[in-house]
Amino acid sequence: MTFLKIEHLSKSFDDLEVLKDINLNIEEGEVVSCIGSSGSGKSTLLRCINLLEEFDEGKIFFEGKDISDINMDINEYRSQVGIIFQSFNLFNNLTVLENCTLAPIKVLKMNPDEVKNNAMANLERVGMADFANANVKKLSGGQKQRVAIARALTMKPKFLLLDEPTSALDPEMVGDVLDVIESLAKEGYTMFVVTHEMLFAKQISTRILFMDKGIILEEGTPDEIFNHPKEERTKQFLARFHNQND
Repeated sequence: MTFLKIEHLSKSFDDLEVLKDINLNIEEGEVVSCIGSSGSGKSTLLRCINLLEEFDEGKIFFEGKDISDINMDINEYRSQVGIIFQSFNLFNNLTVLENCTLAPIKVLKMNPDEVKNNAMANLERVGMADFANANVKKLSGGQKQRVAIARALTMKPKFLLLDEPTSALDPEMVGDVLDVIESLAKEGYTMFVVTHEMLFAKQISTRILFMDKGIILEEGTPDEIFNHPKEERTKQFLARFHNQND
């Protein structure tokens, strides 16, 4: 059974068609990175997967279940699909630890002691355990993003969505966050990553999607996309990356 299956997905904002007949399969354990220019539909696709955007047509199946079914428990689904935003989306009035434990305790009704232990283990994993009692307002962007990753992991998700996880960070902070994400990929997490970090996408992905004007124009292994792209538009997009790395 396919882990995530998207069939004929379309989405418009007024007269602007942002996603056009998207079809995509993601298997368990895959790290699929989505690249493309701004406005190509990458983040909208990710938000549709987590039902943060309603799509106009098509279906999305998660572990064989139609997530657009009106009888689907959205909270249960979202508890299995962690999302890490470019803008962190942390609660500034809570401590680091409270940010990680709030949803599992309040929404999932998990045992508070178990949740706290799990949250501390995840904060340790991302190098933020020493900041557990700190107010998130006082953290740097890179620290906030690592807390956001720990928060997502504390829900014990089966699938991680990462929407431009480094785009709001200062350049010197990017590396720390990318190292954490790369370690999760090596642990076998299934991930869908929207990113502008081409070298990072090349290193961690099992598969790359190149989106252009609302369609998946080309997909393949990192080697196929970066070294042997077939589409002229893909070649144009990647030319700057290749020039920077020559």
